[in-house]
Amino acid sequence: MGRASRIGFPALALVVALLAAGCAAGNAYRRGQSEAKKGNWDMAVAKFTMALQRDPESIPYKIALEKAKVEASRLHYAEAKQHLAADDLERAVDELEIATRYDGGNKSAADDLFLVREKIQRREDEKKRLADFEKMKERAQARVPVPTLSARSPVPITLRFGSGTKLQKVLDTLGKLAGVNILYDESFRDKDTEVNLTGVTFEEALNQITFTNRLFYKVLNQNSLIIIPESPQKRRTYEDSVLRTFYLQNAEADEILNIVKTLTGIQKAFANKGLGAITVLSTPDKVALAARVIEAHDKAKGEVVVEVKVLEVDKTRAKEYGIRLSQYEVGAAFQPTGNETDGAASTTLRAHLLSSLNLADWVVTLPQSIFAKFLESEGSTRILASPRLRAAEGKPTTLRIGEEIPIPVTSFVTPTVTPGQNFGNATSFQYRNVGINLELTPKVNANGDISLEFNAEFSILGTPRDVGGGLSIPSVTTRNVRGVLRLRDGETSLIGGLVSTQETSSRSGALGVEKIPLLNRIFGQSKKTKDDTEVLISITPHVVRAPKITEEDLETLAVGTEEVVRLQSARPPLFGEPEAEPMPPTDVSPTPPNHDTAPTQPPAASPASPPAPTDPLPPETTPGEEPTPPPQSSLAPAAPAAPPATPAAPPETAPAAPAEGPVTALFSPPEVGLNVTGTGMLALVLVGARDLLSVDVSLTYDAKVVEAVDASAGSLLTLDGASVGSQKALEAGRVRLRFTRQTGASGSGVVAAVTFKGVAAGTAAVGVESISLLTGAGSRSVGTPAPGRIVVTP
Repeated sequence: MGRASRIGFPALALVVALLAAGCAAGNAYRRGQSEAKKGNWDMAVAKFTMALQRDPESIPYKIALEKAKVEASRLHYAEAKQHLAADDLERAVDELEIATRYDGGNKSAADDLFLVREKIQRREDEKKRLADFEKMKERAQARVPVPTLSARSPVPITLRFGSGTKLQKVLDTLGKLAGVNILYDESFRDKDTEVNLTGVTFEEALNQITFTNRLFYKVLNQNSLIIIPESPQKRRTYEDSVLRTFYLQNAEADEILNIVKTLTGIQKAFANKGLGAITVLSTPDKVALAARVIEAHDKAKGEVVVEVKVLEVDKTRAKEYGIRLSQYEVGAAFQPTGNETDGAASTTLRAHLLSSLNLADWVVTLPQSIFAKFLESEGSTRILASPRLRAAEGKPTTLRIGEEIPIPVTSFVTPTVTPGQNFGNATSFQYRNVGINLELTPKVNANGDISLEFNAEFSILGTPRDVGGGLSIPSVTTRNVRGVLRLRDGETSLIGGLVSTQETSSRSGALGVEKIPLLNRIFGQSKKTKDDTEVLISITPHVVRAPKITEEDLETLAVGTEEVVRLQSARPPLFGEPEAEPMPPTDVSPTPPNHDTAPTQPPAASPASPPAPTDPLPPETTPGEEPTPPPQSSLAPAAPAAPPATPAAPPETAPAAPAEGPVTALFSPPEVGLNVTGTGMLALVLVGARDLLSVDVSLTYDAKVVEAVDASAGSLLTLDGASVGSQKALEAGRVRLRFTRQTGASGSGVVAAVTFKGVAAGTAAVGVESISLLTGAGSRSVGTPAPGRIVVTP
């Protein structure tokens, strides 16, 4: 008995477990059927799956699950179609993925999923291309196709020529000091001049001498330039012309074209409206001026979202007072038998009783209740409309809520067939919107204020009017308000005063009593109703996009003279990149007899030393030869020869090349402003780099405020079009970058540009953890610059 019990308990437990599993599967199956009837196919799939897991061999469960998956797939495919119609590609992809997972045989969903993913990829590629547009434009602007002289150090010099010195001799001397061939236009005329310049470079000296003598110059190649007399004709003959196309992002091409022609004087300019581009052909200075003008005017137009609430305040006041009876009726009933007739129209009576009729056979009914009423009521407020309108700057946005009412319009037609016939008339209908008509035209000012020009009209359908001839036309009661508001972002303005009033009065009472002056107030009832309806408009604007005005747009730009437009940034430097820091100034002064050049401080010599040479040429060139510049020449002339007893350097020895100067780093701009989820770029600039082959940078920042989303090589490394290898690691709070080149890059410019995204409001400091350079001369160290700042606003 004991052994049987031990064997029976596990069997019983197994049976109970199987029954419980079967019950749970059945319950899940029934719930799935219930959800399927409601159309909740996702829940039905979950329930049928649960049932099949507990009873894997059930054929009905398998069939129900497959059917539910097919229906759920169709449902999600239909939702994906709706998201596609609304151009919500991301949500459409989610729905299509669910649809294909439910039903792998849904070929339409699978095909659409492939197409939508391709469309998203193309859109992302387009966004990336547009993001790179500004960088590409920056690189293109830095390449000006104007010839320059070969690279020379901008060493300060001093020139002193007394009165009576020929201008051509001064220019020749200046050119020989710099190793530049000076040519002259055929119309050049030599004249006497006087020059006294101290601590100026060759370019500064050339500019001052040519300007004061009504001359200008043009660089022909790396070693030669030509001097030309100043005149409009000569300018047209010698000035270089460049062609450039500007692709506008926001402004209209015709408007910008008129501004450019008016301010710059460029005549050869064309606007392509379809492409939104302007092509100009002029001198480099005028084209650069046009670029600044276009950049200042091609700003994104402001956009605002306006929250509008139209409120109707119904101030209906009703007063009802006076005394009234429960029934204004007095009745008499004939009841000789003493029984009520229950409303019967007649009473049955034997004839012999007619002789005994008297007043006792009549029953009189009077009002049994008297009511005194003192009632006053008042209305409330309701919201007629609460839309959110998004409007672009200068573009009107219209809101219309109501119905179209046909208004008949009669016109008279002149008869054309029978002479003397009366004028005929023709009736047509014009439809008018009766309800709420609101028109808003916003303008976002540079300081963030919003100007709103609005026109609001509220109309209701009135009582039809008879105009004769059996024609009745509707009447419309209209209330209008228009004006201009200036609000801050998020500030609310309430506009009211559109009031309409309607008063009604009535009096009731017993017949004849309401006309008796005193009794009508005692036994009568008066009712007065006053309907005051006021419409209020609540307007709250929010800035979505505002014109981005930079400090550069507000700066005053020097553009030369009225006769000659000249921009400092329009052309590259006269010489190439500077090779070294400036050396002590070299003084070139004429001797009193013939105004030739000689060193200001000659080498030490004995009293018997011969006088300094009077020839203006350096010692290594004879008076009849033109100087040829060495590859790394200095603008300072070589020292003249000294007597053998003097321990000075031999005259034929060229001065040693100056040592390589220090390299400094800085952030540009030092502070960047962002919105939350907005992006901005912070650039690291190197100043005085030479033969740069590789740069390694490690930056740190506050990851709670901003996030580094991208990094790229700067213009110093990519300006000449050479390929740049890049390695970047964007970590939380740290950016590690490495850029390499096959050939060396020299000069000053951006080496790394990092794009940050705002995460939360606050201020984040971006610091240089380490920076190292590899140049043709070996490794170089750079001092740590001051940290940059990123300010994130809500």
